[in-house]
Amino acid sequence: MIAAAVLLAIFLPYLAPYTALASEILVFAIFAMAYDLMLGYAGMLSFGHAMFFGLGAYTTGLIITRLYPSVLVGLFAAALVGALVAYPIGFLSIRRRGIYFTMVTLAFSQLFYFIAFKWASLTGGDDGLQNVPRPFLGPLRLQSEITLYYFILFFVILSMVILLRVVNSPFGKTLQALRENKDRALSIGYNIDRFKLVTFIISGFFSGLAGGLYALLLNFVPLSSLYWTTSGDVVVMTVVGGMGTLFGPVIGAAGTILLRDILSNFTESWNTVMGLLFMGSVLGFQGGIMGILRKKFKME
Repeated sequence: MIAAAVLLAIFLPYLAPYTALASEILVFAIFAMAYDLMLGYAGMLSFGHAMFFGLGAYTTGLIITRLYPSVLVGLFAAALVGALVAYPIGFLSIRRRGIYFTMVTLAFSQLFYFIAFKWASLTGGDDGLQNVPRPFLGPLRLQSEITLYYFILFFVILSMVILLRVVNSPFGKTLQALRENKDRALSIGYNIDRFKLVTFIISGFFSGLAGGLYALLLNFVPLSSLYWTTSGDVVVMTVVGGMGTLFGPVIGAAGTILLRDILSNFTESWNTVMGLLFMGSVLGFQGGIMGILRKKFKME
């Protein structure tokens, strides 16, 4: 399956309706994997991950346009900002449980959204951050859409390798134990809050990286990248694709972005269809697309 996925990713820009759409799928694949670490492995439903994604996008955009025209510096700074912001917010949020945790993360996300909206001199306000260039990276001409696609693909593969290492390590197995039975984990001496905080930081790191790549893709940072609907999008991708699998959210990202692009050409009510898809995934097949594929392969 991994070999097939890599092969498909290599030829995706030639199969997708246009190259930029294929690149968008890859960006949100990183974002969805980062979010799956939170929801699928640690069992934390956050509605605030747009803050890390959006802050990463603004960080890359501002560094490239105003400080130093380097793609790698901009992306590293985006990931670092995502992790640094995740630390205090995670520290405050993980002390809440259930719906309270979800609402606290949403509140923080909306706080950053309104700061970006009001601080127009820095962020562009409602117009977003305009004219984000793609500087040359050695011999790589990132102005080319196909070159940018494979540049993003490199980060997708790197992120997946690192996250697979994380979830298959003793740390990752402990996260799953905490998700399945918190009380038992407490009884044998695990520090739940510490594990959740580290997860929050790692997830913020990769979400910020995805945001930085998004700024390069669009040559622009929209204010909506910080809005709660962006958090909602990644929740849908993760649940539809299959939580706790890493590969499932990648499939979910590809499926939802492709479906959104197709539906938006035919109807203005495409959001309704996406909402029905999410409801169907939750009610009909809780394992998501990945769960269906696993059952099919077992039957065969």
